[in-house]
Amino acid sequence: MDASTVTVVVWNIEADGGRNGERRDVAFDVLAALNPDVVLQQEAKHSRERGARLLHAAERRLGLRGFLAAPNPGVDADIATAVYLRPGMFHVAEQKPRAKPWWLHPCHVQAHLGDCPVPLNLVSFHMCSFDADQRLTEAGWMTTLAGPGMVTIAAGDTNSYPRRAEPIALPTWKNVTDRAHMVQRTYVDTEGIRRSDTRPDGVLIEAGYVDLARHAADHLDGIGMEALAATAGFDKPHQAGPQRIDRGYGAGGAASALEHVEVINDKDVRAASDHAPVVYRFHRARLERVLTHAPYALCAA
Repeated sequence: MDASTVTVVVWNIEADGGRNGERRDVAFDVLAALNPDVVLQQEAKHSRERGARLLHAAERRLGLRGFLAAPNPGVDADIATAVYLRPGMFHVAEQKPRAKPWWLHPCHVQAHLGDCPVPLNLVSFHMCSFDADQRLTEAGWMTTLAGPGMVTIAAGDTNSYPRRAEPIALPTWKNVTDRAHMVQRTYVDTEGIRRSDTRPDGVLIEAGYVDLARHAADHLDGIGMEALAATAGFDKPHQAGPQRIDRGYGAGGAASALEHVEVINDKDVRAASDHAPVVYRFHRARLERVLTHAPYALCAA
């Protein structure tokens, strides 16, 4: 652990590395090498089973304290999201059991960084994979954590695309052979034209969130367009190929403390998951200033 930084890793670990850990050891070797202070995990599919055995194994492996989203028995599979935090660095104020209006429940933990008076909202989310309107609703819920006085870092699998043009072009849908995927990742506009779903990103940006990777590419020296690298779709040409669907957002000044963003995409990552982890490093002293001087407002959501 580098005491001068706060390292946040966001990763959709495919099917939680397998019920019996087929790929889990590889995934957590990758995470351990990154030495994170916060992990925001998606597809924690098996971490609730058998007395949360996999959750506790991850806690021991990473030296972090883990939290899971509220159970979700109303869907076909209870695919949880998870937040892991470094004890001692963070003091948990509250875990909020979020459910409606999400298809897959987000994990939302409020924690204090050291002695900072303003709590930091940490949210691991996994937006709906099959319904653009549901994703839009989920993005709307996220705006409740971007109000005055709130400081939030929220990240996960958006199953949708950035609104601004990027080095990776949006899919050309007429060439995509998986037509069900095409429908799932698009919406029909008021003129009846089917378009790539960038609306969740637009909602979040308009509500005051900052796309942390875009911020790094635009404003941090030595980062460049590599921060906007693809995070999923690597072996899926039938679904339009690689895209940056795993994204992190900051609200309430969190982006001002950002100092590095990196997408990790190597052979070990590919062996563990169909998504790449994204690493966000924050300058701790600057983040502490944000969490000391922000005029804190109670979250009414």
